[in-house]
Amino acid sequence: MKKSFSLRFRFLVTVILAMATMAVFVGGLSIYEVDNYIQEQAKDFVNVTCTNESAQINDSLRNMEKSVNIMESYLMGFFEGEVDVTDRAFQERVIQNAEQMFIDVVTHTSTGGAVAYYFRLNPAISDSKAGLFYSKLSGRDEFVALEPTDLSLYDKNDIQHVGWFWQPYEAGEPIWMEPYHNLNNGILMISYVVPMYFDGTFIGVVGMDFDYGILAENVHSITIYEHGFAHLESDGVVLCNYEYDHDIHALANSDEYMHVSEELVNGMTFVLSASYEDIWALRYDISVKILLAVLILYVVFMVVAVLIVEKIVNPLKKLTEASVKLSNGDYDVELVQSNMQEIKLLSTAFENMAMHLREREELLRYSARRDSLTGLRNTTSYASWIAKFDEEIKNKQVDFGVAVLDINDLKKTNDQYGHGVGNDLIIAAAKLISDVFCDSPVFRIGGDEFLVVLQNGDLENCDALFRRFEETCD
Repeated sequence: MKKSFSLRFRFLVTVILAMATMAVFVGGLSIYEVDNYIQEQAKDFVNVTCTNESAQINDSLRNMEKSVNIMESYLMGFFEGEVDVTDRAFQERVIQNAEQMFIDVVTHTSTGGAVAYYFRLNPAISDSKAGLFYSKLSGRDEFVALEPTDLSLYDKNDIQHVGWFWQPYEAGEPIWMEPYHNLNNGILMISYVVPMYFDGTFIGVVGMDFDYGILAENVHSITIYEHGFAHLESDGVVLCNYEYDHDIHALANSDEYMHVSEELVNGMTFVLSASYEDIWALRYDISVKILLAVLILYVVFMVVAVLIVEKIVNPLKKLTEASVKLSNGDYDVELVQSNMQEIKLLSTAFENMAMHLREREELLRYSARRDSLTGLRNTTSYASWIAKFDEEIKNKQVDFGVAVLDINDLKKTNDQYGHGVGNDLIIAAAKLISDVFCDSPVFRIGGDEFLVVLQNGDLENCDALFRRFEETCD
């Protein structure tokens, strides 16, 4: 014999198994989705940080460019004709004016570690030392006027000595020079230099040198997560500050880091590297928390499931009783009170069903007493109404009148124009009668016959109503 289990037991086992399955599914899916989310968030965070940090570096570099561009615009404003280009006396005046202008520019503009500024004329239109050169000496913060480098003593390809002059000339446009050791002052620097032309003639260059060590130190101070770092590259080559205490060359291309880069305005590349170890540690912590939360919720839900099963069984019994009442034609079904949404919905459905059945029964009663074509009371309703009215006039005096109305030549209309037109005529007649005798019951007692029991105001004003009726008919 097959063993029979109680409804309570079946519910409980089903709910617990379902929750266990759901816990495994939700926990696994949550860990998977959170893992992907953390990876995407980490990637976005590294990208945003890289963009923000490179933007700050670019702001500093653009400020450096701005200082040099101001000087270039100022100096070019002196040249008005071709004769000015080769006039030595004019050149000297320009150099003297440039000296004071440089001091103002450097004083009032943040130049991000400027170590030198200079204005040099083209040796082809002047001499090999024409111009000015200011530089910071070791251990001192102020700029000191130094003797300009003799361009004739060095080959054009000698970047350490005269690259700052010939590279922008060959480029024909403002340039940023890559980090180099300037042998004139022994500083590792980057330079922004602008070549100056007047009517196609190369006049010279104006530029500023900046301490690369300050830029590198600022980049070195940028970190992300616990083990992340930042560095600069140029054409794929890692640029490092010799004071760094870790080997950036080894880490720059390591697969253990997520590397994100942004191009800088000076042609270098800012690279931000985040350790996958840091990202994985974050993922692990969150995964453990998810598993712990799922386990706690599972235990809580098991307890809640037992309570829910108890609350389900009793309402189900009441709903069973309600269904029996409905099947027996008893529509007085009350809403079963329960905190369970499903039970509420089922109880409401029973109540709605009872209400609709009751309404349908009333509608059937109403339809049985109403003429289907005109909506007026029919002969069945007339008989019932007359029976009640007879009882009423037996017990007390009631003033009333009776008007019988019919439609002339309805058959002829049907024969000539069809029953559709005849029906329209009946409907129109019913509406007219109801509108005129609005305070009295109106019955359709035959195909074209209507009966009105005049009462109340209709009885008192019957003459006026009949005149109005006749006028409307005309």
